[in-house]
Amino acid sequence: MNDDTELKRVKQMEKEINNVESRKSRLTDLLIDGKIEQEAYEEKNNSFLRKLHKLTEEKAYLAENIGQQKNVSKRMAQLRKTLENEETMDEFDRVVFESIVEKVIVGGYDEDGNPTPYKLIFILKCDQNLKIMDAKADYKANHKKERMS
Repeated sequence: MNDDTELKRVKQMEKEINNVESRKSRLTDLLIDGKIEQEAYEEKNNSFLRKLHKLTEEKAYLAENIGQQKNVSKRMAQLRKTLENEETMDEFDRVVFESIVEKVIVGGYDEDGNPTPYKLIFILKCDQNLKIMDAKADYKANHKKERMS
């Protein structure tokens, strides 16, 4: 949804840029026709140039933001596909991890109330939790499968 609002804002900025450029062009026509003085022209022209600069910078910033969001979305889709296929990931993608996981709780207690230092709880940003009751055993089991392959 954020991507849509930013796209709409970019289009709105393009309209504003075109509007300012059109007004700047009319101002030049007024100067050529001798209807305004050079000093008034320069003052108003500088004002238009400042507005154009500001709008152009803001548009570029929004466009960059949209590109980054699309990149994160692609990487998240790739991660989701990897997790669904249970493929081993060769490298850690910090940006995707931070965009999915709000926090990680290390350690906890088992059903009997005994402390378990290998329990991991991932609090996801989508209001879900992922619990790994014994991370050490899971790691050893996965590592053992890799060696046998």
